[in-house]
Amino acid sequence: MAHSVFDKPRILCLHGGGASAQIFQAQMRYISKYLQHHFRFVFVDAPWISDKHPALKPAFPHMNPCYRWARWLEEQPPLEEASAANEVEVALMNAMADDEGTGEWVGLLGFSQGAKMAFSILQESQLRARENRMLKGYAGVHWQFGIIMAGRGPPLCLSSLSRQRKGYSSFTQLPYYRDESMRYSLFGDRLQIPTLHVHGLRDEGLEAHRELLAYYTAPEYARLIEWDGGHRLPIKSEDVRRVAEAIKEDQYDQLDVKPYRDIEKVDKRGEKMDKGKENPSCSRFMILTYE
Repeated sequence: MAHSVFDKPRILCLHGGGASAQIFQAQMRYISKYLQHHFRFVFVDAPWISDKHPALKPAFPHMNPCYRWARWLEEQPPLEEASAANEVEVALMNAMADDEGTGEWVGLLGFSQGAKMAFSILQESQLRARENRMLKGYAGVHWQFGIIMAGRGPPLCLSSLSRQRKGYSSFTQLPYYRDESMRYSLFGDRLQIPTLHVHGLRDEGLEAHRELLAYYTAPEYARLIEWDGGHRLPIKSEDVRRVAEAIKEDQYDQLDVKPYRDIEKVDKRGEKMDKGKENPSCSRFMILTYE
């Protein structure tokens, strides 16, 4: 399938806490270059200003400002639970509306805190679909897949649908909040939208990343790639190839692409949200186990 620069299927990319769309685009440069003929990668800033993550300061000293999707430091004030989820959705929709591409929005890719948010969005989209198939997916899209890189659970509560259920975390909690009862309480809501999980074997958060995969996803819809690295994105050619080929095999080769329909920009109150065009429902597919 031949695509121009603009009409390739699009993946929305969510940076880690204390980073930015600009930084994440630089971090993703090897993976996105490998897949440049298959996808258009679009990067979005989180809604709230943040100090730069200490690990990013040496490599990206002049890339400012930085942002966050939720709390990741004790000194950061809790976000307003009632409005935080709406502000995230508005940020995504406006970034999508600003993009010059014309291809369908098909997937989410997130790293670290961005991976937690991407997983949460997929979970919310699944809840909306089960509630009413005519409902728009999160940010106006029925997302077909997610690429979850170094993401931890539990997923964030993004609407009244998840607030009615146990097992979700809130915007007021730190990411290291642990409630052992949570890991089993989401069994009925295990994610059944295809996901590719990418784990660094020397990542200090590896156990938490494995728990997200083990307790919050339906195993037949998930695939795992492990690589010999820490809490960062792969940059060595063989690691990049393995991750990129998995994305191509599991996502691009099995896409259910529909004609593109536009998404309008909205304000923080979401006043224009009802005017956005809904993407058609996607078909789900099974994921092969990585060997």
